[in-house]
Amino acid sequence: MNQSIADKFWPKVEKGTDCWEWTASKIKGHGRLTHERRTLYAHRISYEMHVGPIADGLVIDHICRNRGCVNPGHLREVTNSENCQNRSGANPNSKSGIRGVYWRKDCKKWQVTIHQETTTHHVGYFTEIEDARAAAIAKRNELFTHNDIDRTAA
Repeated sequence: MNQSIADKFWPKVEKGTDCWEWTASKIKGHGRLTHERRTLYAHRISYEMHVGPIADGLVIDHICRNRGCVNPGHLREVTNSENCQNRSGANPNSKSGIRGVYWRKDCKKWQVTIHQETTTHHVGYFTEIEDARAAAIAKRNELFTHNDIDRTAA
């Protein structure tokens, strides 16, 4: 007898007061479930069980930034571009540790550059890293609509 997706899904979920944590296998932090010889993402299963089908070309964003969360209240349907807007932190090789802030040796200043899809926005150069951080957040808040983390930091 084949188990339904729901029968396989719920035993692997630990419901907290905020996030619902996926307790089984993960791929890059995202919960995964094998059903009928296919690997499915747990957050997508949860969204479809609670909200409905995911439109073609859209992805599911974890508003809470917890990739292991399957709480449908923490998930939203977005474009890939919108999903990238809501990321946290700098790139792993960042010297500043701040998204969009880079050290320029030649002028001994922090440079702020914001990337939006195929466009690069040069914001300016700053002596103090905190000024550069504030400028990066302000520019992302101007350009982006789905950058929840920046909006709470501003």
